[in-house]
Amino acid sequence: MKKLISLMMALLMLIGLMVPLSASAVYEMYVYTSNGGRLNVRDEPSSNGKVVGHYAYGEMVPVDHDLGNGWSEVVWGSVPGFVQNRYLVAIKPAATPTKAPATAAPKATLSPEDEAAQEEAKMRTELKSEKDVTPFYVEVRTPRATSWVNFRKQPSKATERLASYPDGQELIVLGETTRWYRARDPQTNVVGYIFKDYTARLNKPVETQAPVVVAAVTPKPQQGGTQKLGSLTVNGAFDLTCKLPEDYDMHVISRRGGKIVANIRSEDREKPQLYLSIAYDELYGDVERMNDLSAEELAALEATFTGMNDVEITYQYTGHGTKLLIAREVGSDTDFVDILAIYKGYLIEFNMTPNPNASKQNLTYTQIGMCIDFLTDVDFVPVQ
Repeated sequence: MKKLISLMMALLMLIGLMVPLSASAVYEMYVYTSNGGRLNVRDEPSSNGKVVGHYAYGEMVPVDHDLGNGWSEVVWGSVPGFVQNRYLVAIKPAATPTKAPATAAPKATLSPEDEAAQEEAKMRTELKSEKDVTPFYVEVRTPRATSWVNFRKQPSKATERLASYPDGQELIVLGETTRWYRARDPQTNVVGYIFKDYTARLNKPVETQAPVVVAAVTPKPQQGGTQKLGSLTVNGAFDLTCKLPEDYDMHVISRRGGKIVANIRSEDREKPQLYLSIAYDELYGDVERMNDLSAEELAALEATFTGMNDVEITYQYTGHGTKLLIAREVGSDTDFVDILAIYKGYLIEFNMTPNPNASKQNLTYTQIGMCIDFLTDVDFVPVQ
């Protein structure tokens, strides 16, 4: 009888050894990823499965069993979970790996033809994504208290600029692509495209439209000559005086929230137009002039131009010693020049663009020179 019992116990032990432990016992593994990232838990053993959760780097993973196809089923609440075996190790990693600093690859230099083809491809992609929307208002939001955002003919910065808008300009959105709005200027009824990142949606019915208040600035004749002077008193802080180019007049087109926008234009449609924008910026509240900015502060200011357009940055000085930042669009078909000054915390920006009715929609070197020469005569006079 004892021999029979011993034989049965031995048989049971043998059967137990033949059953794989992985089929009935949960065992511990740990997450190891080369970049220290998380491990996805999916609802099926496939990269196409829905992600139902994550395990952190180094976290213990209770594995139910190995499926034998590169995936394991894990104990994951009330639903089955699956993870890839290649991110599991038997010993807990000591620490999160540190990612080696990436070495910047040299920027490839493209030919003008390749750059044009690249921009054309981007524009086609944007146009494919375009859809109509229920019209709504947006407001232009520029990266500085002053500056301008371009309104383009197509959703690409390489296409014709229809207008340049200051901060606060309102547009009516008619459609959108992935990154651009197709919008209508309610003042001119011109339809074009504006980059979404430089707008903010307004809670305002499209049917209502606030009129633009236009006030004229009477130009003063220059003593001892016939050249006109444009003069503005800026919020009681200082007077801005500039010699207007020949045949040009200045007109204030907006005074909102302490910001002044003026148009400097000629009746000759072939001559470029200039806009003047003045606004107080708390960031520069303690800055008397741009001359006082550090190299780091100037670099940050330059980035607000280079982030929106392909521009070349240079500096000049007015006849009164005030430093000016000049941002000119690069290329043979330049269609804008921005010139920025700072005085007593105010950003003062001049923007020169072709007249929308001109036969050629690009600025000549003579016109650009005229703009820069004109601005070197700008004077800032403290109010007594």
